[in-house]
Amino acid sequence: MLTQNTIRTLNQLTRVCRDGEEFCRACGTRAASADLRTLLRHRSEEWGRLGDELQALVLLMGGEPATSGTAAACARRGWLAVRAALAGPSDAALIEEWRRIQRHALRRYAEAMSGYVPERIRRTVGLQADRISDRLDEIGSLQAQAAAHFPSS
Repeated sequence: MLTQNTIRTLNQLTRVCRDGEEFCRACGTRAASADLRTLLRHRSEEWGRLGDELQALVLLMGGEPATSGTAAACARRGWLAVRAALAGPSDAALIEEWRRIQRHALRRYAEAMSGYVPERIRRTVGLQADRISDRLDEIGSLQAQAAAHFPSS
Protein backbone atom coordinates (compact mmCIF):
# COMPACT_ATOMS: atom_id res chain seq x y z
CA MET A 1 0.00 0.00 0.00
CA LEU A 2 2.78 2.48 0.89
CA THR A 3 4.62 1.63 -2.32
CA GLN A 4 1.53 2.36 -4.42
CA ASN A 5 0.96 5.66 -2.61
CA THR A 6 4.59 6.63 -3.21
CA ILE A 7 4.29 5.73 -6.90
CA ARG A 8 1.10 7.79 -7.16
CA THR A 9 2.83 10.76 -5.48
CA LEU A 10 5.85 10.49 -7.78
CA ASN A 11 3.60 10.31 -10.83
CA GLN A 12 1.74 13.44 -9.70
CA LEU A 13 5.07 15.25 -9.41
CA THR A 14 6.13 13.90 -12.79
CA ARG A 15 3.01 15.45 -14.34
CA VAL A 16 3.86 18.77 -12.67
CA CYS A 17 7.35 18.56 -14.20
CA ARG A 18 5.98 17.70 -17.63
CA ASP A 19 3.58 20.67 -17.37
CA GLY A 20 6.52 22.96 -16.60
CA GLU A 21 8.59 21.43 -19.39
CA GLU A 22 5.85 21.92 -21.97
CA PHE A 23 5.07 25.46 -20.81
CA CYS A 24 8.70 26.54 -21.04
CA ARG A 25 9.11 24.85 -24.42
CA ALA A 26 5.99 26.46 -25.86
CA CYS A 27 6.67 29.91 -24.42
CA GLY A 28 10.32 29.70 -25.38
CA THR A 29 9.22 30.07 -28.99
CA ARG A 30 6.87 33.00 -28.25
CA ALA A 31 8.98 35.22 -26.01
CA ALA A 32 9.91 38.55 -27.55
CA SER A 33 13.31 38.73 -25.84
CA ALA A 34 16.06 36.44 -27.15
CA ASP A 35 17.42 36.14 -23.60
CA LEU A 36 14.04 35.02 -22.29
CA ARG A 37 13.66 32.50 -25.15
CA THR A 38 17.05 31.01 -24.27
CA LEU A 39 16.26 30.92 -20.57
CA LEU A 40 12.91 29.23 -21.17
CA ARG A 41 14.55 26.58 -23.37
CA HIS A 42 17.05 25.85 -20.59
CA ARG A 43 14.29 25.67 -18.00
CA SER A 44 12.30 23.31 -20.24
CA GLU A 45 15.31 20.99 -20.31
CA GLU A 46 15.67 21.28 -16.54
CA TRP A 47 11.99 20.40 -15.98
CA GLY A 48 12.53 17.44 -18.30
CA ARG A 49 15.44 16.19 -16.21
CA LEU A 50 13.40 16.52 -13.01
CA GLY A 51 10.58 14.50 -14.58
CA ASP A 52 13.04 11.89 -15.82
CA GLU A 53 14.45 11.47 -12.30
CA LEU A 54 10.97 10.91 -10.93
CA GLN A 55 10.09 8.45 -13.67
CA ALA A 56 13.25 6.47 -12.90
CA LEU A 57 12.23 6.26 -9.24
CA VAL A 58 8.80 4.95 -10.22
CA LEU A 59 10.42 2.31 -12.41
CA LEU A 60 12.76 1.30 -9.58
CA MET A 61 9.71 0.82 -7.38
CA GLY A 62 8.10 -1.43 -9.98
CA GLY A 63 5.47 1.08 -11.08
CA GLU A 64 4.31 2.51 -14.39
CA PRO A 65 5.60 6.09 -14.68
CA ALA A 66 3.47 8.99 -15.88
CA THR A 67 4.77 10.28 -19.20
CA SER A 68 2.80 13.47 -19.85
CA GLY A 69 1.45 16.55 -18.16
CA THR A 70 -2.11 17.39 -17.25
CA ALA A 71 -4.99 18.33 -19.53
CA ALA A 72 -5.55 21.50 -17.48
CA ALA A 73 -2.02 22.70 -18.22
CA CYS A 74 -2.48 21.96 -21.91
CA ALA A 75 -5.67 24.03 -21.93
CA ARG A 76 -3.89 26.85 -20.09
CA ARG A 77 -1.10 26.88 -22.70
CA GLY A 78 -3.77 27.06 -25.40
CA TRP A 79 -5.40 30.01 -23.67
CA LEU A 80 -2.04 31.79 -23.44
CA ALA A 81 -1.47 31.24 -27.16
CA VAL A 82 -4.89 32.69 -27.99
CA ARG A 83 -4.30 35.64 -25.68
CA ALA A 84 -0.90 36.31 -27.28
CA ALA A 85 -2.47 36.12 -30.75
CA LEU A 86 -5.12 38.66 -29.79
CA ALA A 87 -3.09 41.05 -27.66
CA GLY A 88 0.38 40.47 -29.05
CA PRO A 89 3.30 38.79 -27.34
CA SER A 90 4.11 39.97 -23.84
CA ASP A 91 7.19 38.83 -22.00
CA ALA A 92 5.72 40.23 -18.78
CA ALA A 93 2.64 37.99 -19.19
CA LEU A 94 4.85 34.96 -19.91
CA ILE A 95 6.96 35.66 -16.86
CA GLU A 96 3.87 36.02 -14.66
CA GLU A 97 2.44 32.72 -15.92
CA TRP A 98 5.81 31.05 -15.46
CA ARG A 99 5.87 32.30 -11.88
CA ARG A 100 2.36 30.88 -11.33
CA ILE A 101 3.52 27.49 -12.61
CA GLN A 102 6.56 27.51 -10.31
CA ARG A 103 4.38 28.38 -7.28
CA HIS A 104 1.93 25.61 -8.21
CA ALA A 105 4.82 23.14 -8.50
CA LEU A 106 6.16 24.15 -5.09
CA ARG A 107 2.74 23.60 -3.54
CA ARG A 108 2.57 20.13 -5.10
CA TYR A 109 6.05 19.29 -3.84
CA ALA A 110 5.14 20.52 -0.34
CA GLU A 111 2.01 18.32 -0.40
CA ALA A 112 4.13 15.35 -1.44
CA MET A 113 6.63 15.99 1.34
CA SER A 114 3.87 16.31 3.93
CA GLY A 115 2.81 12.71 3.37
CA TYR A 116 4.70 9.47 3.67
CA VAL A 117 7.66 9.29 1.31
CA PRO A 118 10.57 6.88 1.89
CA GLU A 119 13.71 8.70 3.05
CA ARG A 120 15.81 8.09 -0.08
CA ILE A 121 13.00 9.37 -2.29
CA ARG A 122 12.33 12.25 0.12
CA ARG A 123 15.91 13.45 -0.42
CA THR A 124 15.46 13.52 -4.20
CA VAL A 125 12.07 15.23 -3.98
CA GLY A 126 13.46 17.74 -1.47
CA LEU A 127 16.40 18.60 -3.73
CA GLN A 128 14.03 19.08 -6.65
CA ALA A 129 11.80 21.34 -4.55
CA ASP A 130 14.87 23.40 -3.63
CA ARG A 131 15.74 23.81 -7.33
CA ILE A 132 12.20 24.89 -8.14
CA SER A 133 12.28 27.38 -5.27
CA ASP A 134 15.58 28.82 -6.56
CA ARG A 135 14.03 29.24 -10.01
CA LEU A 136 11.04 31.01 -8.49
CA ASP A 137 13.42 33.52 -6.91
CA GLU A 138 15.07 34.04 -10.31
CA ILE A 139 11.69 34.65 -11.92
CA GLY A 140 10.99 37.32 -9.31
CA SER A 141 14.20 39.05 -10.43
CA LEU A 142 13.10 38.79 -14.06
CA GLN A 143 9.78 40.41 -13.18
CA ALA A 144 11.57 43.27 -11.47
CA GLN A 145 13.81 43.75 -14.53
CA ALA A 146 10.83 43.68 -16.89
CA ALA A 147 9.02 46.25 -14.75
CA ALA A 148 12.08 48.51 -14.82
CA HIS A 149 12.31 48.29 -18.62
CA PHE A 150 8.58 48.73 -19.26
CA PRO A 151 7.05 50.78 -16.44
CA SER A 152 3.27 51.11 -16.39
CA SER A 153 1.83 54.47 -17.35
